[in-house]
Amino acid sequence: MTKTIITTLSILLILSGPGRAQLPVLARPNSQQLAFQDLELGVFIHYSIDTYAARDAPQGSTPASAFNPTAVNPEQWVLAAKAMGATYMVLTARHEQGFCLWPTKTTNFSITSSPYKNGKGDIVREFVNACRKHGLKVGLYTAPWIDSHWEAGQPGYKDGETGRIDKLDDPELYKKALQKEKEQIRELMTNYGSLVFIWDDHFGRSDALDSVRYGGKLREFYATLTKYAHELQPECLLLGPDIEHVGNENGKAGYPLWNALNTVDSTKYSVSTTYRWEHTNTGEPLGKFYRPQMAPTTVSFSTGGWMWAGPRKPQPLARRMQAYYETIGRGSGIIVNLTPDRRGLIPDNLVAAAKETGDEIKRRFSNPIALSNSKLPVQTLKFNGSKTFDHVVTMEDLHNGQKIAKYTIEAQIDGKWKIIVEGQTIGHKRIDQFAKVSATALRFTVTSSIVQPAVMRSIAVFNADTY
Repeated sequence: MTKTIITTLSILLILSGPGRAQLPVLARPNSQQLAFQDLELGVFIHYSIDTYAARDAPQGSTPASAFNPTAVNPEQWVLAAKAMGATYMVLTARHEQGFCLWPTKTTNFSITSSPYKNGKGDIVREFVNACRKHGLKVGLYTAPWIDSHWEAGQPGYKDGETGRIDKLDDPELYKKALQKEKEQIRELMTNYGSLVFIWDDHFGRSDALDSVRYGGKLREFYATLTKYAHELQPECLLLGPDIEHVGNENGKAGYPLWNALNTVDSTKYSVSTTYRWEHTNTGEPLGKFYRPQMAPTTVSFSTGGWMWAGPRKPQPLARRMQAYYETIGRGSGIIVNLTPDRRGLIPDNLVAAAKETGDEIKRRFSNPIALSNSKLPVQTLKFNGSKTFDHVVTMEDLHNGQKIAKYTIEAQIDGKWKIIVEGQTIGHKRIDQFAKVSATALRFTVTSSIVQPAVMRSIAVFNADTY
């Protein structure tokens, strides 16, 4: 019989008055956040004027005329992403150099000043159309804090200081930068249909570089801009207010991982207290806000940086799968960079690696030997005879918040129960991998939960044959 009963962590009780104890109210996801967590795997397309810049060119100095792809094909990007199992994509509509891949009214430093289609092109449009044609959700990237080309034309600009934290403290620069960014985000969010996600790069940067909080006008700038974006498309999620960064670009989420968190000023539109660059972002079990975590990565998929700068090689399949286990398998999402070259195409070796990755994910996780959709916190899955397996994939029902803090998985071997996994958080998904076990049944038990009842979504058992 089950020897451990689900318990509420007594240390998490909140005293609400003399002699009275009240369980905490958990942060809950909205419907868009729940749907986004189900997307799990996305693809980043880093492609812009950077792709055509000379190796040592100062940022923002490459002329628009350098953008001259010979075979750009967003549909090829989408098909490569789909073969990897991606469900959504994000394109760098405007990266830090300031070059816009759409015909914006805010600057001449855009595709309209390039040779591409004699200045009549719109790669954002082509990208959006290709995604929708093949059933992938659409996201876009902008870099509000850094626009090197634009900044170079401002009074008092000093070359090399485009990433200075306090630059927006200048009232005139702040006003002009905010007006420009609001107009660019308005164009992107009103001219291309519904978007699932905006990666507004560097959200919270001023509060995340080190232990010293800066805040200031940069924090205000991002809060104002993201609030405006929410007004334009209330159901579009934004990095920062809605989606949390895991804190690194190595394809590795923290564990245990909580989707709830608190922010530095207790508002939705600021950085979380647990976010630090190149540190583990744990979240907080009793945090006020719910933000699904996401891990962006290029290094765990291939050599080279975010933008194309020459030939690159895919990482070994084992490294790519490691990133899958250490992100999706820990409850976060992952967005993997696939980088077009100067032709405007993802090179064949990266396309092949993307398909290989997708095929391997399907091979390991498409055919469970046992599956339960019960919501109970204690479950026994009985097999038809003895079964051999090496993975258990669990999912928590998150509609009322993330609750599970500890659990065990046992296997019934020769009539006796043996613990094979002792885990902590589950959240959206937890993938437990272990040495092969042959058993006649599996028992899952939630042993600690922030509040009761803990509610499961599914349990799946796999023999992925990875040893």
